Amino acid sequence: MLRLFNISTLLCLSIFSSGQGCTDDCQSNYLRGEVLQYELVYHWGFIKARAGQVTFSIGDTLVDGKTYTCFKGHGSSMPNWDWFYHVNSSYLSFTDQDLYPVFFSRKGQEGPETYDREYRVIGNQAFLTQVDEDGNRTEQLLLLADCSFDVISAIYYCRSIDFSKLEINTILPLNLFLDGETHESYVRFVGYADWQDPRTDEIHKCIVFKPWLIDGTVFSEGENMTVYVSDTPEKTPLYIETELVVGKAEVYLVK
Repeated sequence: MLRLFNISTLLCLSIFSSGQGCTDDCQSNYLRGEVLQYELVYHWGFIKARAGQVTFSIGDTLVDGKTYTCFKGHGSSMPNWDWFYHVNSSYLSFTDQDLYPVFFSRKGQEGPETYDREYRVIGNQAFLTQVDEDGNRTEQLLLLADCSFDVISAIYYCRSIDFSKLEINTILPLNLFLDGETHESYVRFVGYADWQDPRTDEIHKCIVFKPWLIDGTVFSEGENMTVYVSDTPEKTPLYIETELVVGKAEVYLVK
């Protein structure tokens, strides 16, 4: 998660062409006030440890007299894991009614790195302001492809896809922006499966998809993650399993 314990990525990450419009057929059935809490379990050889926790929430915010959807994510490492990889990181995304981001921020610490970055999005331009550890302020302009998402709004975009209209192995391209860069990724619809929660033995009917991961210090590039979301209108992410550069991780919805 490792970026938001990379849970932002763990929960969905993953070019649409348009004059925007890639969300036209989306069904946003999650509710304002929803709060989802997750736990990350890390595996490496004989090691198995509860390594981190992440909370996502949905609300509204008012900016210049206009109402936007406010998506929040906060990730932290467990106290017994801080010695290995300390995380205390917050993500914030404001989107318009069509789910396109107008503001995105990433602040906090993840491992040895600290972040203080804000993006203000106007059309296909993102104005990035970032402050380093010494308080130095820099600005950068990013040119975005149509239908670009930050990593938080991308999660809710994936939850809004009408998978019932897709054939198995359909690939949905996706543009992302993060850390002053833009990335081309995609999500592949794997199909449907019954997933049994090993903690409760409860069986859930799920939609299954695989995002194409971006190469980095935590993930290796490729379809190394599998995401299970409830086959319900809300499409709540229930479980994720992913290979890491070292070891693997499992993420469970706990509350």
